[in-house]
Amino acid sequence: MLTKRWQILSLLLSSPALGHDIFEYQGPYTKAHGGAGIVMSKSGEAVFHNPASLWATETSDLFFDISPSRITYGVTTPDPALKPGVVTVPLAPLLSLGASGKDPDSGLAGGVIFIPTGAGTVTKVKDFPVSVQGQYQNFDVESEQTGYKIGLGAAYRIGSSLSLGLSLVQDYSGNKSRIFNSKENYLRFQSSSRSLRPVLGMRYTREGLGTLGLVYQAASQQHYSLKYAAFDSKTEQETYRKTYRAAVIGVGLELREFGLFRPYGQYTYEKWVPATFLAQTPAQAFAGTAAVEYLNSHNYILGTRYRLAPEKHLTFAYSFFGKNKGAGFNGPDGQAVMQGRGGQDFDALDRKHFTAGIELAGKSSDLLFYGSYIKASAFSPPETPSAGFYDLTILMIGASYVRH
Repeated sequence: MLTKRWQILSLLLSSPALGHDIFEYQGPYTKAHGGAGIVMSKSGEAVFHNPASLWATETSDLFFDISPSRITYGVTTPDPALKPGVVTVPLAPLLSLGASGKDPDSGLAGGVIFIPTGAGTVTKVKDFPVSVQGQYQNFDVESEQTGYKIGLGAAYRIGSSLSLGLSLVQDYSGNKSRIFNSKENYLRFQSSSRSLRPVLGMRYTREGLGTLGLVYQAASQQHYSLKYAAFDSKTEQETYRKTYRAAVIGVGLELREFGLFRPYGQYTYEKWVPATFLAQTPAQAFAGTAAVEYLNSHNYILGTRYRLAPEKHLTFAYSFFGKNKGAGFNGPDGQAVMQGRGGQDFDALDRKHFTAGIELAGKSSDLLFYGSYIKASAFSPPETPSAGFYDLTILMIGASYVRH
């Protein structure tokens, strides 16, 4: 029964992640520029991406950002008797708010960002294909999400060109889920995780050339707890595990204006240590020790601003985010019984973002409107329990208000 349960969840966890798992980038200017927060972030959002960018503007400010999103997720399996599973997941609008304060005389700036990632948000998915001992069946999944992200940071400006920053970001998420169909109930589980990560940043501007941003995030611990029980059992089991978030090195560059265009770009490298970790997901907790193939991830963003008027700009960006892990599980005999790239979660999918936005800058406030079309996909070989093609589409629109 144990094997049966964790095989069910191994595919369940490839179902759509909620928005806060998908969008590590947050804040008005970062979203409008396709996620290029290392050099394009401002206000309190800089705490999340590059705290040195708290000095991107001279004035203190506050912001509010809201972005409704729509996620469609599909799985096509090799089983000709099973129709492809396609579900649309309703999401509450993604929210963030933050502020920054500056003291030009001392060269000090501070900022804060708060991102609610769930407040009893319930997601229901019907007739989704789930693997049970290598055979697919359709199940209903009900999931309730809670959580938040909060960041605090400070920056110090040296002269008029260079600033250095440091921030701390606390991340908490919780989930209650159950798996069932019209004939029988299979499983319920409750999980939570938390982590605290430091972010170091640098921002340097040279007149006539542009702005350079650098960030470094050290690897940080991520604590994980899980309670689970089959519906045929009244005994609830509980387990605790500890994994980590990878070290991240990133660079961003915004060039000077060339005619009406101002190009920018960003590159980040996630450094994962190849190893076997415990219980990265509930499915792995059921099986015990699980071999997970962590992949060093390379992420790119290229974009440009286009000047419509001195205070009006369009933005266009293409972003590519590589997968940071593959899939693999050890069975009761210690042998790997699942190998593949796709059948896990959003982190095991390559994704491409296409973003367009408009920024309307005023003396006392900025308005930003943006939209993103996101495609993500992965493939697991036919000989694996997770065999199939995984495809995810996200449509996101957003609006932001920044008060100077």
